[in-house]
Amino acid sequence: MCESSKKDLVSDAKSFLDSLGNVFVLKKRDAQSRHLLSQAKTLIEALLAENQRLSSGGGTPRIGRSGGSMGQLWVKLDEMKRENEELKRQLGKSHEERPVTGKSQGPGEVIISELHKSKTENSSLRAELEKVQKTVQEMHTINTNLQDEYKRLKISLDAANRSLENSRREYKSMETNLNTAKSENEALRQRLCSSPAKAVIRRDNRQFENINERCRPSVIAMKYDTLESQEWVDAKESLEDTTNRDEEEIVKFLCFMLMKTFEASQSVYDKLQSTVSVLLKHPTLAESVGQNGLPPVKQGLTDDLRDGILMALRQNFDEIETSAFVKIAVALAQKSGEFPYFVSSCLENKTLSRYLHECARVTWQMVIQTPAMCLTTNDTVFNVDRHRLWWSCDKGEKSNINFFVWPALYDYEEGALMVKGCVHAS
Repeated sequence: MCESSKKDLVSDAKSFLDSLGNVFVLKKRDAQSRHLLSQAKTLIEALLAENQRLSSGGGTPRIGRSGGSMGQLWVKLDEMKRENEELKRQLGKSHEERPVTGKSQGPGEVIISELHKSKTENSSLRAELEKVQKTVQEMHTINTNLQDEYKRLKISLDAANRSLENSRREYKSMETNLNTAKSENEALRQRLCSSPAKAVIRRDNRQFENINERCRPSVIAMKYDTLESQEWVDAKESLEDTTNRDEEEIVKFLCFMLMKTFEASQSVYDKLQSTVSVLLKHPTLAESVGQNGLPPVKQGLTDDLRDGILMALRQNFDEIETSAFVKIAVALAQKSGEFPYFVSSCLENKTLSRYLHECARVTWQMVIQTPAMCLTTNDTVFNVDRHRLWWSCDKGEKSNINFFVWPALYDYEEGALMVKGCVHAS
């Protein structure tokens, strides 16, 4: 072998040794490759040292490639490759196999290929690391938000628990107060039942109402409203169907007859009071009752006696015979001379007669209160607090009252208003 060829061979060996060093660095993670590369490096270093010794000792012997040190190097390298491939197959790492390079592919190209592959894997791992770091950051943000939400919910839960506890205490307190009130009410009821009759007599129903009585002002006011919405409407429609009179005249007549039944109830009570007074002073006159009547002498009754009579009348109000009241009311209407056409048919029209009987029943309950309730149609000026307009009136002009469609009801004369009067005003 010439001198230049030997120098080239030595240079190639050194380059191959450096390449093996780089591969040794890249393949540190593979124990088998690391072992093989270490052996190849050691062998090449020994060959280079031997070559240096021979050169310094008097020349380089002519050794062919097949029998010289470089030939042994290539043979050893082929054996190492075969051994490496066999070990890879045994370990099942076929995905990491490198393509078998022919003699035309030098060791530098293999190293560069491995370097590019490592760079690709590094880039992929770096991208995956950035993705994981981003996900970790997002999870950290979500975790922070969840912790804040948990703190807020915990505060709200604590407040709700405190509110619930306060509500429970208030409920127990109210329940205790209710039981106490029930006990006091029961005690008062027993005392009321055990008291003498004089103690339960009302001298003035404006002060309080006995809810045990069915005949009391608030109940009468409701019946009065019902009378307007039922019997009054039926009577109005019946008169419209059976007569040729206009609506204004019909509603005036119905209001007129209601006031006459109220006068009849007052007259009956006044006569009852007078009769009781006379009989108490002259009991022998009781024989003439129902025959010749009593002397027209109005005697006064004591308050206790009058209250007792009124209480007895209220207890028996639903047994009153209303026919007498209706006859008295018709007689008063005939005597006044108003509405003669309607008055003559009061007892013939069944719907109108039913209206008058119900008027008598309600007005009688008004009269026997203590003091008596007041039904009036005397107002002449419209007052929105006491009156309501008839449907046909102009709401913009309502100063003067032309006539009453429905009387106003007070708990007593000049007392508190219980039911507004319906008026026609202009």
